[in-house]
Formats: sequence, structure tokens, C-alpha cells
Amino acid sequence: MKKNKVFLIPAVLLLLCWQGVWSMVQGNSKDSGLPVPPGAGNLPRPDGAPGNLVVLDWAGFKGAVSYTYDDAQPSHIDHYPELQATGVRMTFYFSSNVNWIPNSDAVWRQAVQDGHEIGNHTASHPYANMTGGIWGTTLQTPLAEIDACTEYIIQNFGQPAVWTMAAPYGDVGWKEAAKSRVFLNRGVGGGTIAPNDNSDPFNLPSYMANEGDTAEIFNKLIDAARTDGRWLILLYHTINPTRDNWYAPVEITEITKSIEHAKAWGDVWIDTVANIGAYWMGQKILTAATPTRTGDELSWTWTLPEHFPKGKFLRVRVDGGTLKQGGKALEWKANGYYEVALDAGALTLVP
Repeated sequence: MKKNKVFLIPAVLLLLCWQGVWSMVQGNSKDSGLPVPPGAGNLPRPDGAPGNLVVLDWAGFKGAVSYTYDDAQPSHIDHYPELQATGVRMTFYFSSNVNWIPNSDAVWRQAVQDGHEIGNHTASHPYANMTGGIWGTTLQTPLAEIDACTEYIIQNFGQPAVWTMAAPYGDVGWKEAAKSRVFLNRGVGGGTIAPNDNSDPFNLPSYMANEGDTAEIFNKLIDAARTDGRWLILLYHTINPTRDNWYAPVEITEITKSIEHAKAWGDVWIDTVANIGAYWMGQKILTAATPTRTGDELSWTWTLPEHFPKGKFLRVRVDGGTLKQGGKALEWKANGYYEVALDAGALTLVP
């Protein structure tokens, strides 16, 4: 009996040591969190001459769509189950003084756990000149309005940071305050966003749904964005049916039908403003970086803007050679790309 015990102890220790080593190995291979685009999944690693670094638009998808909802309305809470059932991540722009709705905080905590983004819509939803606040007492400055809302989101919903905001009323006066607190601000002006374009990151265009809009309208916008290779941000206020019609109601079935339409393409990336926006901005940053050459080695370096989300990646291709970060070769993904960690701030290409 004692012999068995003596034998088992080293075996257990050996197993634990192996598990520790395996955990460390796994830790060196980070999950990008990006959805996998359609493709054969068996593309060979490029073996041409090293060079020609290209960032894939929209992570390898043809276009992108973000569904956003403003004001933390009762109808958003009532219809959260239907929105969650679509299986896509969305952005809810939250005003922290709207905390009188029964069970609201529990729903927003669940939304964060489900992978959705809670964005900043200020504490009391005023204009940037501090007039027109809808809920509670308007605070003294735009920064105080943003900070109070961010603090509430982080303390109550389990989200580690707040990366984007939506300007109340679409007021462009919020731009300067937004620049010091978030990396993107969504506006209400119409339009879409192209890879590497000059869209204003602190007044991103969106389509604001009108009362009674149907899936047919949203589908046409989605199809146009896909055809043109652009990012469409959709903005909704009240969702019907509801007893709390705050502004511009749209039927929940029209929203979910449009989501299913976008999903059916298979090559449209549907995600939060923070996730798609980080890719859009990251692509602009890396594309603008001028490589330096040392012998046969090419190197790119970059600096991410303040409040940029952690743990974001880009998908890139080269004609050949080996891409490295932190001295380690990047893995070639059989869908046709390497994944570059933006947090690293540097990338090298060697023969």
C-alpha cells in the first residue's frame, strides 16, 4: 500500500507540472476574438519574396454592420431576449440617470456577460452646452457628464472600460470632450465608413431609424454597405411593441429580420462599435506606418490612441517571409492570413 502511495505522488506531480507547461504554451497563443470569415480554410502559407504587407478589410469580410440602441430605454430591456437570440453582438448606449427602470441594471450586466458593448450616452443626455438634459440634474461640464456615466457602467455592469460614446442629440459639440475620454464617438449623420477613409472618429456616421421603418429599408442599406465594402452603423431608439414609446419606434420583428438578412450573406461582419471600430482604426494606423529596413528585416512600429481597447488584432497578408512579434513567429491561419496583435506596437518581417 505504501509503495502505491510513493509511486502515485511523483506521478501526480509530473502530471501537474505537464499541465503547467501546457498552460504556458497555450498562453502564448492568444485568441484574436475575431469571427472567422468564409473561405476554404486550406490556403497555403505564402512562399514568395518577403514584402507587400496588406491588412485585410473588415477582418476578411466583405462589409460590416453595427446595431446600436440609444438611451437605455424600457423597450430595449423588454426586447433584450429577442435581440440576444439573434446571436450577434450589439452596442447599447446608456445614460446612467435612467436607472429607475425595474430590473434594468441586471439586464445590462447580462448584456455585458453576453458579449455586448455598453457605450456612454452621458449621465443626463444634455446638449454639449449643458442644456436640454432629459433625466435628472444636468452636471456642470461635458466631462463630468461623460465621467459619471462611465463610472456607473464600470462599477455596476462588469465591463472593464468604456471605449465608445454616442453624442446626445448627435450634437457635434461633444467631439472635444469625447476625444479625452473614448476612442470613438458615434453621431447621427447619414453615411457609411470605408477602410482607411477619413471618416471623423469622433462623429461617426450612422443611419438613424425613423418611425415605422421596415426590414426592407435596413436590408437595402446592409446590401449597399456589403457591395461597397463599407461599415454601416444602424441607430435605433424605441422598439415596439412597448408601453413606453420614447422616440421613433420600430417593430422588433423588423430589426431581427434585418439581422437575419445580414447573417444570411455569411460574409458580413456584425459586431459592436468598439470591435469593428478598433479594427477600422487599427488598420488605418498600421497602413500609415512607414516600415524601416535593417538588412533583410522590415519593421513597423505604431502607437495606439488613448482609450483604445486592449487585446485587439488585425488580419494581414504578405507575399512571403516570416512575420514576428516579440521575437516569435506568427502562425499562418489556413483561412488566408496572419493575426497581428495591436497591443504589441511592433511587427517585423524576415526572410
